[in-house]
Amino acid sequence: EGHSSVDESMLTGESLPVTKAQGSEVIGATVNKQGRLVVKAQRVGAQTALAQIIRLVEQAQGSKAPIQRIADQVSGVFVPVVLVLAALTFLGWLLIGQIGFTAAMVNAVAVLVIACPCALGLATPTAIMVGTGRGAEMGVLFKNSEALENAKRVQVVALDKTGTITRGEPSVTDIVPLNSFDSSELLRLAATAERGSEHPLGEAVVRAAQDRGIALTQPQAFEAISGRGIRAEVDGKTVLVGSPRFVREQGVALDESQAQIDALQNKARTVVPVVVDNVLAGLIGIADTVKDGSREAIAALRALGLEVVMITGDNEKTAQSIAREVGIERTLAEVLPDQK
Repeated sequence: EGHSSVDESMLTGESLPVTKAQGSEVIGATVNKQGRLVVKAQRVGAQTALAQIIRLVEQAQGSKAPIQRIADQVSGVFVPVVLVLAALTFLGWLLIGQIGFTAAMVNAVAVLVIACPCALGLATPTAIMVGTGRGAEMGVLFKNSEALENAKRVQVVALDKTGTITRGEPSVTDIVPLNSFDSSELLRLAATAERGSEHPLGEAVVRAAQDRGIALTQPQAFEAISGRGIRAEVDGKTVLVGSPRFVREQGVALDESQAQIDALQNKARTVVPVVVDNVLAGLIGIADTVKDGSREAIAALRALGLEVVMITGDNEKTAQSIAREVGIERTLAEVLPDQK
């Protein structure tokens, strides 16, 4: 039951919330950002997404790499040979060398200690367990130990966009004041109205105002229209903040500003119109910005001769915009988590 927006970034990596209504599937450990949801548990315990990730790591640690199988085959032949050599050494020194039982035994044990391939059988699984465990701590999951060994032959590196190339949280990138409003007043009214909202886009607007040192008060009235926008009263004025569709539904025309909306959307911005007393006060562009160092890291991978591909659940325009910014030539957009 219910209608809300859910932050699924812990699993999908996508920073923007996903709208959920009756019949939608929600995932354990994701965050309900708005509204009230009543959910029925379909999978628990070992069937949950988190349990499946843990099981993947355990399977990788328990699997054998090709080099380990070779080591096991060599050990299977080499160990009996070493045991025979140790026995011959003991008998040789005892019967031919006639140095006594204890000395002959010491020589036989010396052969076992030096020649037995224990390290050959132990080093590889130990390295795999440490490597996969350390990788899991750093957010790198190996499907199995063969994948870990084959990493040296990698030719293509596929990167997710949100939280990997980008910061993983929306930020205000553009402020376009209209109809005699200035950018500071536009941002102040929008941020004050959004102070009652828990939506990530609203939080981004509030954060942008605070970063610019703009003093904010509490809205006198607040109403959230889930998945669409908010209506609030600020300084005696009615302020609407939401999607272009929501603003049009409230009877405010956007025809004169459509070119500016299209320009922002072509730059992969989420456009949020701000309406004050039925007058379009301006547009706010919000986007998931590129992490510091992403472009340099991708350039370093390409310098190694690797092809870098970006895979994202976002739309094609957003994917292409981010790809151009960081120097990636090949992208796959609108890809679901299981397809990734």
